[in-house]
Amino acid sequence: MGFDTGRLRRSAPAIASVGVVALLAAGQATAGSDQPAARRSEPHAKVRISDFKFKPFKLTVARGAEVTFANRDSVAHEPSKKNGFDTGPIAPGKSESIRFAKPGTYRYICSIHPFMHGKIVVLR
Repeated sequence: MGFDTGRLRRSAPAIASVGVVALLAAGQATAGSDQPAARRSEPHAKVRISDFKFKPFKLTVARGAEVTFANRDSVAHEPSKKNGFDTGPIAPGKSESIRFAKPGTYRYICSIHPFMHGKIVVLR
C-alpha cells in the first residue's frame, strides 16, 4: 500500500484556495493589498500614571478615540504635548480625558516631571 502523490498534487491548488479564502474571511489579508488588515481600537482607552510612569508607555488608538489619564500616584502629574494637548494638573486619584481627532504620533511628557515620557499613536 503506497501513498498516492499524484492525488496530492492535484488537490494542492484547491487546498491553497481554501486557505486564502479562510484568511480573507478572517480579516488577516486584503485582496490586492500588501497591507495588513486595519486593527480595531476601542473608542475609549486609558493611560494609568503610577510609579512616575505612564502605563502603557505606547498606546495605539483609532482616530476620534478618547484617552483617559488616571493618576494613581501620590503626587500630581500633567501629561502634555508642546503645541498639542494638555490635561492640566491631575491630582492623585483623579483623571482627565483627551479626544484625539487627528491621526499621528503624539509624544508627550509630564510637565511637572519632565523625565516621564509616553506616546500615543492615532490610526487613520
